[in-house]
Amino acid sequence: MHVLAPFVKDLKSYTTADLRGDLQAGLTVSIFAVPQAMAYAMLAGIPPVYGLYAAIIMSIVAALWGHSPYVNTGPTNSAALLTASAILPFAHGEAAVGIVITLTLMVGVVRLLMGICRMGVLLDYVPESSFLGFTVGAGLLIALGQLHHMLGVSAPEAVWFPMKIWQTAWKVHELHPPALLISIVTMMFMLMFDRKARRFPLALVVIALAGAAAYWLHPTMPVRIVRDVAEIPRGLPAVVVPSLDLDTVFALAPAAVAIAIIGLIEAASIGQTLALRKGQQLDINQEFVGQGLSHIVGSFFQGLPGSGSFSRSLLIESTGGRTRYANVAFGVFTAIALLSVPKLLEWIPVSALAGLLVYIGVRLVDFARIRRVFATSRADAVIMLLTFLVTAFIRIEYGIFVGLAAAAVVHLHRTRELHMVEFVPQPDGRFREVPYEDGHDHPPSDIVVIGISGDLYYGISMLLRERLRSIIEQQQPKHLVLRVRRAYSIDYSCWSALFDVAEGFHRRGGRLYLCGIRPDYRRIIHQAGMSSILPDGQMFPATSSPFESFDLCLRTITGEMDAEARSRETCHDWSPRFPASGMGQEQSER
Repeated sequence: MHVLAPFVKDLKSYTTADLRGDLQAGLTVSIFAVPQAMAYAMLAGIPPVYGLYAAIIMSIVAALWGHSPYVNTGPTNSAALLTASAILPFAHGEAAVGIVITLTLMVGVVRLLMGICRMGVLLDYVPESSFLGFTVGAGLLIALGQLHHMLGVSAPEAVWFPMKIWQTAWKVHELHPPALLISIVTMMFMLMFDRKARRFPLALVVIALAGAAAYWLHPTMPVRIVRDVAEIPRGLPAVVVPSLDLDTVFALAPAAVAIAIIGLIEAASIGQTLALRKGQQLDINQEFVGQGLSHIVGSFFQGLPGSGSFSRSLLIESTGGRTRYANVAFGVFTAIALLSVPKLLEWIPVSALAGLLVYIGVRLVDFARIRRVFATSRADAVIMLLTFLVTAFIRIEYGIFVGLAAAAVVHLHRTRELHMVEFVPQPDGRFREVPYEDGHDHPPSDIVVIGISGDLYYGISMLLRERLRSIIEQQQPKHLVLRVRRAYSIDYSCWSALFDVAEGFHRRGGRLYLCGIRPDYRRIIHQAGMSSILPDGQMFPATSSPFESFDLCLRTITGEMDAEARSRETCHDWSPRFPASGMGQEQSER
């Protein structure tokens, strides 16, 4: 019941104090969000009123069917940018609204399916460095993408972002000073009083002042206002049915998947952060369901794609929101604003909304985290830079996927390293773990003990086979001991490599021993028909004592050696073969 209607549980324990806190938070955030939602719609390339439609519907549906009591769902900067990129090949202005509605529905279906299939765990594989690179790239696109609105010049015709900036720069002679002044003042006020923005409706006040300035300047120096883009109708959004033209659906598919995944990362990050702050647990899959349903329903009410908003969600929590109904109240108050003051909203200068977006874009660039990435990991720095470059200079919807691919390549490269050490006996009876390195001198010895650790998977199977064969050829052992206690998993390719080496070594008269093996490893060896090459007498199971099977294996080998093998010469052959200093950390293993 709670999965189908999770809001029922909150109603059962809802109090008057909850109602007061939720109404206060919903009203406060609504005042902040009205100009922001309009700006995001403009950023997406459609009339500003559709940002309000999305904020109203999505916030209510996501709050009722999601899990976090604080995540505020609606238009966001990244979703708006991705939407703008997706609809570029199609029509613009009012004609683009139908394309955006279809995109919203597709995003909702993807998110809902991910929630139903319980795919929240997949977000664990998105590296923070990739998301940071995407965020920085999005910030650059937002800030510089508003340049023509700030200057008051006509929009560039180019699609490629660098070319758009170049074309805008060539139109500087068309500069409209009042528009530029309004943009700069808006941006400066937002930056100067940034610290007060969470407790005071700064954006609303600044936009209201800009509207008053536009009204005062209109008779002599008119500036472009929201009404010049599209009139804001009084009333709630009409119900429409999204188009499902197959050609359009296929063309929008990459953007829909990108918006769905990036939005889910944002929503899950916000919800998890606030849940930890409150000592709560977040059901990520239920949150996915809420995000999906909000977009499916929102598409029928002409909403554009969005996600959880960092700023609005934090504001819901910090201004007294106590349950999911704070976001329901937010949607209701936003609808009231649309019903009561649409004509006032039409006087907002487009250049003021552009200044607000530039402020938002600048805020997305977190220089402290960028420096931390460069200071801690070269690989993550490469992933971040690659994601940023693709996001900003190629196609924004490809940025996060390229970052994921780069992270996967880095991960495979890291895991492809074969962690192998040799246990070298010391005069006091202890052993030294020495990293086994190719190319070093490894004198012959009757007994060689090698430790292998990590995940043994197909990526290192060839290296494992070659390394073991090299040990046999170079050191000519009669007994080769492999300590696999730290081999956390072994796949088919690496088992095949071990079996090939064991068979070849057996034909030469040698014996391969495995110590520290798990019960399932012994079962695999039997099922593979390798018992004649690796009989039970050459397998020593792991015990609670880390080196018990290791000691038992060595005692078994020395007990089987003949008098000549236990003579002074053989002992000399089994002496340390590397300098004592600088070759590893001494271990008290016996």
